[in-house]
Amino acid sequence: MSTQVHPTIRKCLQHLEIIEANDKVKQIVYMYMESLYKELNAQKDEESNNSGLYD
Repeated sequence: MSTQVHPTIRKCLQHLEIIEANDKVKQIVYMYMESLYKELNAQKDEESNNSGLYD
């Protein structure tokens, strides 16, 4: 797991604290948000790697 937490994920976790979500809910939300973040970064990297193929 990465040592840095994306600011949006951090803000979401803060809101979960405010609504007093239990630790299991926080863990599940974090897991899905981190997974989405990694998937989007992988897509962005793939697009940038493929951008020069047809020049």
